[in-house]
Amino acid sequence: MMDTLLTGLAVFPIAYLAGSLPTAYLLTRLVKGIDIRTVGSRNPGAVNVFREVAPWAGVTVLGVDTLKGAAVMLAILGLNMGDYAMFVGGLAVVAGHNWPIFLGFHGGKGVAAILGLSLAVLPLWTLLALALSLSFGFVTRNVVFGIAAGIVAINTFTIATSQGTAQIGLCLTLSALVIATHYALTYRAVVSSVQRRGPWGLFETE
Repeated sequence: MMDTLLTGLAVFPIAYLAGSLPTAYLLTRLVKGIDIRTVGSRNPGAVNVFREVAPWAGVTVLGVDTLKGAAVMLAILGLNMGDYAMFVGGLAVVAGHNWPIFLGFHGGKGVAAILGLSLAVLPLWTLLALALSLSFGFVTRNVVFGIAAGIVAINTFTIATSQGTAQIGLCLTLSALVIATHYALTYRAVVSSVQRRGPWGLFETE
């Protein structure tokens, strides 16, 4: 028990720092000389970079942020650290992405980092959920609706295929975290949108 606890304590800071790498901020500074937190939605994430800098830049940010999550999880799995380390490491890398120490604890919404974690643990089901997410996003022309579809799909697949308790628990916890983070960051926009459009306004904001 003590060894498990110590492993988790050792994994947390490393995974957190990996997640804290401010990809969107660094890329936009390098390419355009601007602070991504001052333009568009002011969110230092792939979607804002895609819209305000260039599509290729947004895709690059998404790829690197996804890689952060995947690298942390693959290291934990490769070293056979166990379920507790997987759970702690997963939470830590997403916490680092959402609340990075290098940006004053104001970061992204965790979607890309979670995608990387999920690809490392459940590659096939994650790719299927991603396909559904992209399809819904394309049909509705709304990023939030697409992400919501993906979250529902990956949790459904994880539970339906009887994955381990740690995997299911991590999936549900991270899903709740990304939803809470998204609406916390866009609270005013969500309220305004709902007032204008009714319940459908929940899906109007980024």
